[in-house]
Amino acid sequence: MKVDSKFSQSDGVASSVVFYIENRKLFASKEVLALCSPVFRRMFESDFRERSADFIPLPGKSYKDFVEFLLCLYPDTQKGLTDDTVFPVFSLADEYQVDILLRKCEDYLLSKCNEANTSMSALVNILLCAERYNMKNLFNVSFDKASKIHPDDVKSIPEYPKLHEETRAKWKRLREQALDVKLTDGNVHDVLKVAADYNETELVTQCESHMIIRCKKSEKPLIHGLVSMLSAADKHKLTKLKEEVLQLAIKRKSHELEASPLFKTLSADTRCKVLAKRLKIFEGLFTKLSKLRCHCCRKHADYNCKICYISTTKECFESAGLTF
Repeated sequence: MKVDSKFSQSDGVASSVVFYIENRKLFASKEVLALCSPVFRRMFESDFRERSADFIPLPGKSYKDFVEFLLCLYPDTQKGLTDDTVFPVFSLADEYQVDILLRKCEDYLLSKCNEANTSMSALVNILLCAERYNMKNLFNVSFDKASKIHPDDVKSIPEYPKLHEETRAKWKRLREQALDVKLTDGNVHDVLKVAADYNETELVTQCESHMIIRCKKSEKPLIHGLVSMLSAADKHKLTKLKEEVLQLAIKRKSHELEASPLFKTLSADTRCKVLAKRLKIFEGLFTKLSKLRCHCCRKHADYNCKICYISTTKECFESAGLTF
């Protein structure tokens, strides 16, 4: 069945009005349209010439778009929206003041804003749509997402210059304010998140370098700070930072690491690396301990002095940088 077959021919009571679009007749129901749209209701109930005309011409309209509009509107079809149909349907819903369909279009575009794979061009189109139809909630959500696009990438989006000058100025101002910060140990994680959101690779690199320097200081990070850096390296794919933090993490006690709530959020690969590297260290310590003899037990094949055994084990741990 063709998509427009429902409206391509008369169907008795259900075809009480005929529109003429792109040299084609489109049969529809006055009752359904008047119920959903105050614009159509005025058209059918007033003294407009359309009330008694054999057909109503709709110049400038697309036959295909109007069919999609009706299919979304009619209660017996309630067709879902797609990326290709949402904007033309939105336009017609606004023109004919169909509130229920406007909300449906807005909800669809809000869901697109929250999808990770929505293209930059689509985000700008959604923002443009929110501007055009004064949809405040949609504007705020789409602006928040679209404003993260890097300035170099914006140039390749044809729709960007169509945005209001005020919107583009706000876009630039918001970005400058978000990225105008001085890095410290206390804010580096927040800055990294903002830098990643705004696709500012240079600032991401600065954050990574700042945390690597922190790892090399004589006063090592506490467990929470250590796992936080490991989590940041994991999330933002910072390989240099991950290797640096791993060298510190493997020297901390396993139960301390696992007690941190953030440790559970690390990728399985990262957690396995920590534990595998710790196991390798312990294997080396065991081999070393089996060959060492303390001063007072050096002549014996096995350790007879428990105090010396503990002392020697402690020395081995400390030489490996581990806490005994």
